[in-house]
Amino acid sequence: MAARQRIVIAGGSLAGYSAATELTTLLPGSDIVWVTGEPHRTYSKPALSKEFMQGRSELAELMLPDIGGETKGLYTLRERQCTSLDVSARSIQLDDGSGIDFDQLLIATGASARMPDMLRGVGGVFSLRTLDDAMAIRARLERRPSIVVIGGGLIGCEMAASARALGLDVTIVERLGSLLDRPFGGAFGSHFLDLHRDNGVKIHMDATLTDIIIRDGQFAGVRLADGIEIEAGLALVGAGSQPCTEWLDDSSLAIADGILCDAYLAASSNGIFAAGDIARWMNPVYGLQMRVEHWTNASAQGRAAARNMAAATGRPELRKPFADVPYFWSDQYGQKIQMVGWHVGHDRIDIENDGGGMLARFYRDGRLIAAAGVNVPRAVMKLRRQIEQEAQGLEAA
Repeated sequence: MAARQRIVIAGGSLAGYSAATELTTLLPGSDIVWVTGEPHRTYSKPALSKEFMQGRSELAELMLPDIGGETKGLYTLRERQCTSLDVSARSIQLDDGSGIDFDQLLIATGASARMPDMLRGVGGVFSLRTLDDAMAIRARLERRPSIVVIGGGLIGCEMAASARALGLDVTIVERLGSLLDRPFGGAFGSHFLDLHRDNGVKIHMDATLTDIIIRDGQFAGVRLADGIEIEAGLALVGAGSQPCTEWLDDSSLAIADGILCDAYLAASSNGIFAAGDIARWMNPVYGLQMRVEHWTNASAQGRAAARNMAAATGRPELRKPFADVPYFWSDQYGQKIQMVGWHVGHDRIDIENDGGGMLARFYRDGRLIAAAGVNVPRAVMKLRRQIEQEAQGLEAA
């Protein structure tokens, strides 16, 4: 009788959850050990900066359905962290000193929030990446503090909009000359700046943070390079993120701003895959290596990695490259903001503005590669399908 295969999933993110769900169906004869790294069940992260932060949804509403337990061959280890990987021994080590051998491994340990050194460890300073972060922020918001948001990217702007929905005094400090510049490729100019200002947010653009004000051991404000001081009782930091690869430093896996993977989400060592925010894979749609930190990508990529892992155990018909057009959305002040595709490297933008909404198309060498929209959801999703169809045409050619 053949020994049961053991698959280890490292990380309790959506990618890990999606993979675990898929693997319990595809490989019912295997032992699947899921090291989640969190005390909670997997939860909806998009709601953390919006509905949950505003108190419009509660904890139970964030939780994703339970996958099931040992009856499906799934063994879940909560609150245990992966600390190292021994590729040659096919084993991972945990923070309690134990080890787990594996036949195949999926790494889905996600990404962590960047924190500027001067703000690290200061009371009253929070990033937003996990449910624990969100609960801590929500508890502080009940004190009705004035708020400084450090960073005008997607998370920073969503947190600012949510705080304004609660009627709080909010200031954004952004080092660039526009808000949401990176995720939307600068397509909408001053629109997001005007949107936040029209809703009562004070904004400092092209601003450099030089110092912080601390009183009684707690954050009390910031100083900017131009001499301006902004007093506040709470700092919310949206300074980007970084993939959680530190525990893999001695593993010999190929890593460069994430785990380098091929089109099938396979890492540089046989039998090891990656999915979600930590995976930098070769996307056949664009012929580019990319790392995508969006909810929809993590869900789809976790399932795709699981199918490719199952393919390696005698089901080759499941093997398929992960060819995906990235997608994310944001809701701010009642506006539906969307982005599809990968705008990096575009050489032309066409923008339509009919007063009721805005639509931007990004091109490279005459090919549509991305689209963004404000209050035009159907048009954006139609362009997503067009990008997919054009990519399929290129592959066929």
